[in-house]
Amino acid sequence: MNKRKVDSDTQHPSKRMLKQKVGIDALGVNENNATPTGIDKLPDEMLIAILSCLSSVKDAVRTSVLSTRWRYLWMFISGKLEFDDRELIGFPGRGDSATVKRKKFKSWVNHVLNLHQGSAVDSLVIRFTNLRLRARSSHIDNWIHFAVKKKVQKFELNLSVPNGFHCCYKFPTIDKLFKSYVFGSLRSLRLVDVDIEDDVVRSLLVLCPSIEYLCIRASNATKNLEVVDPLPNLKELEISDCHNLESMKIYAMSLVSCTYQGREIGLPFKRTPNLTELTLGEEFFQSFMFEPNKHSSYSVQLVKLVLNLKSVRRERANVSLDLPQLYSLKWLELNTVTEFGQMLFFFMSLIKASPNLQEFKMKIVYLIDHHSLGGRYRSTPSIVKMPFPSVTASTTNGFHHKNLKLIEVVGFIGSRKEFEFLTELFKVAPLLDTVLFNTQSDSCYPLVDFVAEREEIKPMEYDSFYSELARYWAMEVKKHVPPQIKFVIT
Repeated sequence: MNKRKVDSDTQHPSKRMLKQKVGIDALGVNENNATPTGIDKLPDEMLIAILSCLSSVKDAVRTSVLSTRWRYLWMFISGKLEFDDRELIGFPGRGDSATVKRKKFKSWVNHVLNLHQGSAVDSLVIRFTNLRLRARSSHIDNWIHFAVKKKVQKFELNLSVPNGFHCCYKFPTIDKLFKSYVFGSLRSLRLVDVDIEDDVVRSLLVLCPSIEYLCIRASNATKNLEVVDPLPNLKELEISDCHNLESMKIYAMSLVSCTYQGREIGLPFKRTPNLTELTLGEEFFQSFMFEPNKHSSYSVQLVKLVLNLKSVRRERANVSLDLPQLYSLKWLELNTVTEFGQMLFFFMSLIKASPNLQEFKMKIVYLIDHHSLGGRYRSTPSIVKMPFPSVTASTTNGFHHKNLKLIEVVGFIGSRKEFEFLTELFKVAPLLDTVLFNTQSDSCYPLVDFVAEREEIKPMEYDSFYSELARYWAMEVKKHVPPQIKFVIT
């Protein structure tokens, strides 16, 4: 019996023979000469390594048209597979509707993953605007199983929708996920708008001993989170916008950086001796600011602190300005969303409590309603309140900061309250050597979009007039700065 001839095109690229050449000068292939030259002389393994370094999956797939030899090489890439439907759906101009584009995107992802023949992938990133319910999301299950099967080191699954819709997709159970494979290679896991239950998180941390970075954002199924040793490699943790979270316990000796933005819960940091970088937001930030003694067990070890200050409805009374000393703090960033005319001197209490602070960065976004009066914007309704009390410049009496070297202000518009705060800050920092002022419109802090949508208000819209006005007032501030200080305005 005659044996069927094997098509060399369908064999593994490291075993098949070249059947046909296509002349492309850029690759050093001579269409009039069958002898390979240039890059085409390289072995398949090296060509696959080159394809794995390309910036996008589409670029790798496009190489399949170069010649018969290149037709299947892309299927064996082992680098980064990244898919983002926001780039496709948000593209302006004629074409398919967003729904049709979304379906095509899903088919494209499934096509690439189903054809992939390599044994491993370094990174898999999928950002998909999911509008379907759990019962119709089996394709997402398959994407996660692909990540496990291919032993990815970095996995990101982002199902968020710009208008805040929550798709209620639930991360698979451990029994279903690890039926045939082990996820020991995973080093970075980022889940956005993916509901993951507490027991699944605990099991994942046990089954992924190499994990270094964990992010859970907008999970409605996460309620009583435990991040507990042994986690010898976990360095960075982010838990944000998990609105049903009731408690969190962190026992992680190796943890260096943590972000928590959410409800005011019991103190989560139980044993974190190496925690030096902290980002706080929403209600828990208020506890840190207004009840600082509760947090003194770990705040004293912080080197970098980022505070995201959103507008709130609830006011606090009897707030102490005598904060615990943050002796290790060297870098402080405050991102505030506020109305016009609010006092900023409460920030000074933080600077005063940080005697070794070297760099201070402040991002300010002013919110307005949807109306304008006489060509000028009016401030937001009275329901929007600052999450810190109004204090005066008297808080700085007799105070001089001996280590502050750099001040950066982003979103400066030249309001009187800004002017008062900054000139007072310059007075208490005699060793200051650099001041950076950013007056550009692209300096708005990302969390503003959510705040503005919730409060039915929007960030101040900068145009060339307001930008030039801000630059003018920045020059006025410069007059109050000693000439030896480097002063930069952008």
